[in-house]
Formats: sequence, structure tokens, C-alpha cells
Amino acid sequence: MSITPLQPIAGLLIRRVFKWVMLAIIAFSSLQAWLNYRAIEKNFDMTINDVVQTHLPLLSLAIWDIEPQAIQKQIGLLVKNSPIIYAHIRASTGQQFEGGRRELRSNGQILQFDIPAQTEGTAALGVLELVIDRSRLREELLRNFIVVFIEVLVLAIFILIALVAVLRQDLQRPMRQLADFVKNLQANQISTPLALDLPPGHAYNEIDLVIDGFRTMQESIQKHISQQDQLVLQRTEQLENAMSTLEKLSITDGLTACYNRLLFNQRMPTEMQRATRYVRELSVLFCDIDFFKRVNDSYGHAVGDKVLVSFANCIKDNLRSDSDWVVRYGGEEFVVVLPETSLIAAVEVAERMRAAVEQALVVPLADGTMLQITASFGVAQKKPIDTLENFMQRADQALYVAKNHGRNRVQAADGRVTLREIRDRAS
Repeated sequence: MSITPLQPIAGLLIRRVFKWVMLAIIAFSSLQAWLNYRAIEKNFDMTINDVVQTHLPLLSLAIWDIEPQAIQKQIGLLVKNSPIIYAHIRASTGQQFEGGRRELRSNGQILQFDIPAQTEGTAALGVLELVIDRSRLREELLRNFIVVFIEVLVLAIFILIALVAVLRQDLQRPMRQLADFVKNLQANQISTPLALDLPPGHAYNEIDLVIDGFRTMQESIQKHISQQDQLVLQRTEQLENAMSTLEKLSITDGLTACYNRLLFNQRMPTEMQRATRYVRELSVLFCDIDFFKRVNDSYGHAVGDKVLVSFANCIKDNLRSDSDWVVRYGGEEFVVVLPETSLIAAVEVAERMRAAVEQALVVPLADGTMLQITASFGVAQKKPIDTLENFMQRADQALYVAKNHGRNRVQAADGRVTLREIRDRAS
């Protein structure tokens, strides 16, 4: 990203003000010089006229009395005036008198005056010719212009210095503080209050409008972030609930609320690995509702569903809630997993379940009668060499034996033995 050189507003204003001040100084000085020139020129002409009017009567008297020395003296007095650099008198008698620097005659302005006679009505006694040095008039004009220019320039410099101080204090410093604050503001510090070091007696101005606007923007952003945080939190909670519900639905049978076959396939290998690694006992019950197909065929699937739900609840009521778990394995078949349970204990659990089903599980029918339900159980304990397939196959075979021997009974997988025989064998 290219970096544009910083041009301070105060510096830009000062340069523009300086340019216009210089133009104003030149214009004002030129006008003042022109007015002074007019005044000096008028005063110059009046001075020359006064000098001439003073000396002409005396020159007339000296020429009338034919006194050359007096005439030459008057010429000497004339050229002593600074603007007159040369004077020449040509008398009517042909005599000529002169004074001053003749060599400068071509560089000056020539003025001629008639020398009046002593009596009225007679011809002039001669002509007075004066050479005026106008360069002094221009020098005076230049001197006045320079003086006025310097005076105005010095005044303008003082005004600019004061302007620079005011701009730096009231404009440049607050703007730099605001720029530094915005540049260093982090996303997690958006609520940091903006505080500028304003000079004492500061009046509310455009800088305060910018500060108020920035504070309003801070509040809006903070409010928006807070709303977004709340929305994200709400959406996250909804998503977590949805994920939890979805996960629960994916591993739960929708009718009986037991775990489904998917969860069994995921969890059972872990149960077997834990039992093998820590040399722990692990048993399963393979249970099946007796004559369930006959229930569906005789009373319909609605009654069949009630039987399944009641059977599942009866099984769950006889589990250890902290470790045992039950799966609807398929149709009317359920598998109960019993960690940390020996074959004898598993047979006792199965017998307790069987008795509970036989004694308590009845489903009311539409005609007011009660449907009695029984179930058969196959029990197997994991052996060290068992895989999941043959472990479940042994439990299924035990169930098959239980059904073939009249149903409503519990059968262990290690032979056609009763609970007493199992206990005797274990002892």
C-alpha cells in the first residue's frame, strides 16, 4: 500500500494565507507608493515655484540696476536648492549668467521663467532657465515604497506567527491526538473513551463535532458487536441443541427410546477392548418377546408397538443406570450389555427381567381384556478369544435354546444348564 506524504492542514492554511498576504502587501504598498508619489510630486512643484517667485523680483532689480555681482549671487542661491542643478539667465541686453553643473543639463527637466520688468507695461528683462533634477523625486518615491513595504511586511509576519501558534494549538494538536487515537485503537478496545487534551477556555467548535461523531460511531459499533455476540451465542446454543438432538436421534430407536443398532456397532467394540485390556468381565443378554408375530397378526401393529414400548421400559427398569445399556437389536429382539458382570450375575439379571415381564407386563386391549407377555433370554459372558461376532452368536444360540425349550426362560450360553447348575459350576 502506497503511503501518501502527510500535508498538515495548519501548514497548508499558513502557506495559502502567506501567499494572499504577500499579494495584499504588494498591492497595498504599490497604492501607498503611488499616493505618496503624487503628494511628493505636487510638493516638489510647489517648492520650485516658491523658489522662483522669491528670486525673480530680486533678479529683476539686479538686472535693472545692472549689477552683475548681485545677479550672480542670486543664481548661486538658486542652485543651492537641492532639486535645481543648473540655472541660466539670458538678459534682454544680451548678457548671460549661469551657475550649477552645466554638464547635467541634458539629464534634467528644463523650466523657463520670464524675468519681469520693474515697471508695468514694459517687456521682460530676460529669461530664467532652471534645470530640475527629477531623479531625486524617483529616489524619494522608491524610499517611501520600501518603507511602507517593510512596515506592512513586519506587521504581516507578526500576524502570521500568531496565526501559526493558534492553528497549532487549536487545530493541529487536537487533530493529531485524534489521528493517533484512531490509529492505535484495537478491535478489542473499541469501547476505550476518546479524550483529547484541549487548551483551557476551549470553545465548542468543529473539532468537538468530529469528536462527538467518533464517539457516536464507537457506541454504534459496540452496540452492534454486542448484538452480534448475543446472536452468535444464541445461534451456537441452538446449534448445539440441534446437534445434541440429532446425535441422540441418530443413536436412539424412535419407538422404544432404547439405543439402536448403530450405537451398538460403535460402542460394543470399545466395551470388548476395555474388558480384554483390564481383564474385566463382560456379559450380554439376547432377549426376544415370545410369540410377538402372533401379537401383530392378532391385534395389529399398534398393539405390537405398545408391547415393544412396555417391554423396553420393563427391561430398562432392571438395569444399573450407570453402566448397563440396552439396544433394540432388531424387530422384537433386544440386547442388554452388562459391563463388569459375570455370567452368574448376568443370568440373575436376566431372570429378574424375565420374572418382571411375566408378572407385571400386561397390555390392555380394545375389548377390555389384558394381553399377557413373556420373553426368553440368552446369556453369554465374553471369553478372551471372543470376537464380537462369535460373542453375539453364542448369546443368540442361547436364546435359540431358550425358545426351543418352551420360551419364557433364561438360558446360559455355556450349555443347557440352569441357574443352580451355573452356580454349582462356578463354586
